This record gives sequence, structure tokens and C-alpha cells, in this order.
Amino acid sequence: MRKLKDLSLNEKLMISFVIILLIATALNWSNIYKGMQKGFDIHTEQPAK
Repeated sequence: MRKLKDLSLNEKLMISFVIILLIATALNWSNIYKGMQKGFDIHTEQPAK
């Protein structure tokens, strides 16, 4: 694996962007989980009789 100083600017920016996205996802996980539950509830609810 190449060292960080050997990577191009685009590769460094992409790695930093992925790290920022992972941190943002971890900090907002409760909101993301609630949204996923709402999305899946539509498909998993029993039909009304």
C-alpha cells in the first residue's frame, strides 16, 4: 500500500471526504436509523382488513 505522501491530490481529497462522511454518519446515526425504520415500515406493515 502506498504511503499518504505518495498519493495524488484527488486521492487524498477522496480519502478525507470518506472519513468526513463516516464521522457525520456516526454522529447522526439515531436520525438515520429512524428514517430507515420509517422507510421499511411502509413495506413491512400488515394490510388493513
